[in-house]
Amino acid sequence: MIDIKQLSFKWHKKQAIPTLAIPTLTIEQGEQVFLYGPSGAGKSTLLSLLAGINKADSGTLTLLNTDINQLTNSQRDKFRADHIGYIFQNFNLLPYLSPLENVMLGCQFSAQRKQKALHKSSTLAAEASRLLSALGITHELQTKAVAELSIGQQQRVAAARAFIGSPEIIIADEPTSALDTNNREAFIKLLFAQAQFANSSLVFVSHDQSLRHLFQRTLSLMALQEVSNASV
Repeated sequence: MIDIKQLSFKWHKKQAIPTLAIPTLTIEQGEQVFLYGPSGAGKSTLLSLLAGINKADSGTLTLLNTDINQLTNSQRDKFRADHIGYIFQNFNLLPYLSPLENVMLGCQFSAQRKQKALHKSSTLAAEASRLLSALGITHELQTKAVAELSIGQQQRVAAARAFIGSPEIIIADEPTSALDTNNREAFIKLLFAQAQFANSSLVFVSHDQSLRHLFQRTLSLMALQEVSNASV
């Protein structure tokens, strides 16, 4: 699903040392991976590369057998819309829209994801409602303005938006930072259930190592880069 080889990225060309340098990393289809590291370790940089927002300076970044470094900006945008669901740390929901409307936005830029959603439910709204219900958002809450929901409820709406249309890769960027321990674990277990249902690979990024035990596989971003640094 994800295959990285000799990946290197600098925010500024004059940097002596790359911001991110990963010799090798492979994530299989359906894996649930916890990627951790302290602030400044390059977590956000790696996510921006995986999502095709930024482009690596060298190396290969292959997603679904496509080296996205070889794609144009518009091609990377389309690839992201079709194949990647992103759960942002601050959720990035539109507060004046309802949960249903926010979730359906996940298919706005991807005919492929819309078609996949319609294979599961008769309408896009019905599929959005199914996902919201599975993530604990009641029908009564689904039509309220998102701004009226609690932080935990907004987080679940953001997750439903990422999962609609069954993208092959789900990226979660510190999505539990505003929750207490019990709610964090409950939310992660809901993510696992949805990822398994969609057969999506889940890349969950956090600095909070107390969550490691919940995941099939844990990776230290610092350790991934130590091999590269040792060879310099």
